[in-house]
Amino acid sequence: MNPHTHRTDATHPARADRRAGFTLIEIIVTVMLVALVGAMMLSVSGTALRGSAESLARATAQAQLTDIIESMTSDYRALYATANDPITTIMGRIGTAGSTQSNNRYTTGSYTVVVNRRIRFVGTAPNFTEQADSSGDMLRVTIEVEGSTATTLFSR
Repeated sequence: MNPHTHRTDATHPARADRRAGFTLIEIIVTVMLVALVGAMMLSVSGTALRGSAESLARATAQAQLTDIIESMTSDYRALYATANDPITTIMGRIGTAGSTQSNNRYTTGSYTVVVNRRIRFVGTAPNFTEQADSSGDMLRVTIEVEGSTATTLFSR
């Protein structure tokens, strides 16, 4: 047997070198693909993390609003049973429109009073409209905590 005529791929010097590792082109393409995928993942995860922080802040503000409104409602129920004019009394306790209230009977934090006024509804069903009325039997209260608002009505 002639040794030059029956060489295998493993014994051929040029072919053996080619199989020994990756080419420079393969390495560059792989690095570029990994960098591209990494940049996309960073972009997506950064947005998700920012969104989760904003959601947590909104949920916290909503929880504070709910607690404050529940405290006001509980206070009004007690006033309704004992006070001559519970609407006037709770109006004073809530605060004037445009004011910021903090560390009071309704919260240990703070809230801004957006609306605090007596009202009545005028018109016929289904087209009722709200009208300010200094002697009205209803009180409309809107408060704000960190950009979230809640409205409630108290009536006699």
